[in-house]
Amino acid sequence: MYVLGIILAIAASFTWAVSPILYRVGATDSVLDDLISNSLGAFTLAVPFVLLKPSLNGGAWLYGTLFAVLGPVFGTYVFLISLRYADVGIANVISYAYVVLLPIILLVISPSYLTYAWPAALIMIGLYLIMGSGKGTLYGYFMALLSAILYAFSFLAYIKPMSTQVPGA
Repeated sequence: MYVLGIILAIAASFTWAVSPILYRVGATDSVLDDLISNSLGAFTLAVPFVLLKPSLNGGAWLYGTLFAVLGPVFGTYVFLISLRYADVGIANVISYAYVVLLPIILLVISPSYLTYAWPAALIMIGLYLIMGSGKGTLYGYFMALLSAILYAFSFLAYIKPMSTQVPGA
């Protein structure tokens, strides 16, 4: 069973790597190319998991699907759009703000995450100042921030079910 899992993981990694190449080769000016490319990558990553037929309840499938779709599909989709309108380096920095946004969103689960609110606010102010130094458009930076928000909610969908099962979380 382990060998099958390894083979399927390698196949998923390969098809995920091919997805951007397909996007680049067949890309047009339509943003649907980005969405189709990312959906292909997310789908091919799911195939090995489904083939292993794990015994999961409906909630686990729902949260797993949200995790896979919100970040890898829609988060990356809006990130690729942001690259068309924002400076690439700044868009990267902004899109990785999901690391900062996630603890703020986790305040819904537990007030213990309140300790991260002030550092997160300072980081977000820094990101705002960085955006002012670039030559990108407000739309491009907004899309990069939307990418971060989608990835944060993607990880929240992953973390939320586990936090209800862990004592003290």
